[in-house]
Amino acid sequence: MVKLKSLIAAGALATAALASGVASAADVSHGAQVLSFNNGTAIFGNSFTSASAGDTFADTFTFSGTGLLSAFVGAFSNPLLSDAIEISNFQVFNSAGFSLDGTKWSQGTADVWGASSTGAIHSDNYFVLVTGKLLSSAATAYAGTVTVSAVPEPETLAMLAVGLGMIGFAGRRRNKDAKKLF
Repeated sequence: MVKLKSLIAAGALATAALASGVASAADVSHGAQVLSFNNGTAIFGNSFTSASAGDTFADTFTFSGTGLLSAFVGAFSNPLLSDAIEISNFQVFNSAGFSLDGTKWSQGTADVWGASSTGAIHSDNYFVLVTGKLLSSAATAYAGTVTVSAVPEPETLAMLAVGLGMIGFAGRRRNKDAKKLF
């Protein structure tokens, strides 16, 4: 009889645990998306229309390029409703281990992050990672841009220096010729 009571109690406890469910955040990330550039700039983002408060995301966007890099991401919420999304991390990295961490510029109804390279990035595959969580079940979104600007080749800079030198030489010669006339 005691064994039967223990068995019934264990069964009731297991049923209650299964019926109550475990409250956990769902992962609402999308798969990696390839960015396409138009005049050196690509636009990326994600929208959440049927998610719940507490759901998390870690979205990855990929691109290849060489040049000077700048990247921005922003999420804006309706201040009359409430803050609906929080971006917790923004970074750019490549397959060789280079990592460019984003800087948070503002947080709240407007989460804004930015990252830019101080030098040229090398030809490689790069990844933009945006992570965060939803703070309400209201529809919300984030968007960002990646810009890769061309860096002049050394030959171009050499031609620029030679051209400026020739202009200076011509100006100096013209100045000497003008002095001879007077």
